[in-house]
Amino acid sequence: MKPYSAKQRQEIAHIFDALGHPRRIAIYIALQQAGAVGLVFGALAIQAGIANPSLAHHIRMMKKSGIVKSKIKGQFSIFSLNLSPTKTVIKQLGLG
Repeated sequence: MKPYSAKQRQEIAHIFDALGHPRRIAIYIALQQAGAVGLVFGALAIQAGIANPSLAHHIRMMKKSGIVKSKIKGQFSIFSLNLSPTKTVIKQLGLG
């Protein structure tokens, strides 16, 4: 196996950092269960069991890493998973 570039190591660390908190794991699971339809902010807060201010903080971190995406529908933000970064890391590490 060839060594990872600095960029690859940074990308891997960014994904692990984005998933490195129990609340973010709860968000990930809630969004995974919602599938491609996603969840509006309030429903995500309820499903994940996280208060709104804390949820906003964790969603921001997860969006920055690219594992969560959002779209606007009317006056609502709908959040869903972007599995591509996670799949890339799993492949890079030879785990899948």
